[in-house]
Amino acid sequence: MVGKTVRALLSLSLAAAGHLALALPDDRHQAIEIESRSAIRDEKKGLTVYEGDVSIRQGSILIRADKVSLITTAGKVTRIVCTGKPAQYQQTPKAGDKPVVAKANTIEYQLDRDTIQLISNASLEQDGATLTGERIDYDLKQEVIKARGDAAGDKRIRMVIPPSQQESVQ
Repeated sequence: MVGKTVRALLSLSLAAAGHLALALPDDRHQAIEIESRSAIRDEKKGLTVYEGDVSIRQGSILIRADKVSLITTAGKVTRIVCTGKPAQYQQTPKAGDKPVVAKANTIEYQLDRDTIQLISNASLEQDGATLTGERIDYDLKQEVIKARGDAAGDKRIRMVIPPSQQESVQ
């Protein structure tokens, strides 16, 4: 029974991580709209920083944060760091699906590595299923998710699977 439960949790977690990697096909072809109270671009450092109630939208993707830093290398964005209390990333994986909502005090997306880290008070939610922990890491290429509590062992990860999804993960 324990083995079945662990496999069910891992299956649901991996499915949720995979959904985050996918977006509506039209998302990447949409305009990017950025709103903030201020912005600074440092060409030499390849750094753009938006601060103050930042909102970034591209199709179904919505990012809300206190601060968003875009790091570029050779003219391409390679890393996005969002901070807030919490910062939030929301995306609809495919038409008809409910959005995946990721929250953390820091959300770091490494485009060159295809990874996303939710750091400090991390949570992921879709269709009523939630995963929380001190840190949640995604490898989007490998479709692997790792969640962990804090180093002291005071905070553990927590997975909640609503009754409507329990049969599909057994």
